[in-house]
Order: sequence, then structure tokens, then C-alpha cells
Amino acid sequence: MKQTSLALLGLFFVTLFIGNIKTTEGSLPSAFDTPGSLLSELWRDRFPDPFRVLEQIPLGLERDQSLALSPVRVDWKETPEEHVIRLDVPGMKKDEVKIEVEENRVVRVSGERKREEEKEGDHWHRVERSHGKFWRQFRMPDNVDLDSVKAKLDNGVLTITINKLSQDKVKGPRVVDIAFEEDQTGKVSSA
Repeated sequence: MKQTSLALLGLFFVTLFIGNIKTTEGSLPSAFDTPGSLLSELWRDRFPDPFRVLEQIPLGLERDQSLALSPVRVDWKETPEEHVIRLDVPGMKKDEVKIEVEENRVVRVSGERKREEEKEGDHWHRVERSHGKFWRQFRMPDNVDLDSVKAKLDNGVLTITINKLSQDKVKGPRVVDIAFEEDQTGKVSSA
């Protein structure tokens, strides 16, 4: 009961604190936007971005208690010519990694890092390297040419490059005309 009261009191102070901070153009308070600030780090640790979390959840995998997802670190940058995505996949071969491009502009990278076989008589002092299946997916913006996806695996880093389309080739949303028939006499007809 005491822990619940403390948690509610803490939530009250956080809400009070957030309510007194002026916001910038976005919806987050400016104190949370400053990279490297203590408040920014605490906020990110306690309240991760739900969209980044959902991006990492493999929707197509079956629920299996023996399935352990292995984290794969990613860097994604956009240059004037292309998008470059780099994933750390140390010790993996190219046939152990799969890259898929879906119709809904999603690039999915998946694979499995096998656990080293345990032999009788081995005495392990430490097992820290991750193993298991991994899955990362990225929704591409409209300015990419999904037919130009290239991948290279070098020294445990998988680099995916996707060329950007020129501005005149970027497809925006299609506008649909709405048909409207109006009774020419202005009368409302009833049956």
C-alpha cells in the first residue's frame, strides 16, 4: 500500500513538472528533447518510444516459449542520394540473414544466431553473447526506390542501401474525385 502511494505521489510530481514546461514545435517538452540531458535519458529509459518498440516486434512469429529474440543494433541514416541501414550481426554468414521487401514499403531483416554447441567436459565460465532469432523491420518513406535495395555483409556489419527517388518520381497520395448528384429542382423527394 505504501509503495502504491509513493508511486502515485511520484506520478503527481512528474505530471506537475511536465505541465509547467513550455513546449516547442513538437508535442514533447523541450527538456526532453535535449540529447544527452539527464532528464532526456531518464525519460527514454522509463518510457521508450512505443513506435520503436512496435517496429521490433515480429508479428509473424509464432508464440513459442523456447523462442528468444536476440537484439540487433541498428543505425539508419538518410543522405541526399540514399538511405543507409547498418545492422551489427557479428559472426553471421550471408545465408543466415534474410532481407525481405514487402508491398507496404517495409524492409524486414531477420535471421538466427546459433548457440555454440556444448560438449561434454566443457566448463563454461561466462555466456554473454546473444543467440536466437532476430527480427528488425523498417517502414520506408515515400522517397525510396524499393527496386534498388542492395546489401553487403562485411566484418559483421550488414549494410543495406536504398536509392532515393527524384522529387518528380515520388508518388504522393492519390486524390479521389467525389461524385455528387444534386436534385436540380431543389426539392426533397420522399417515397
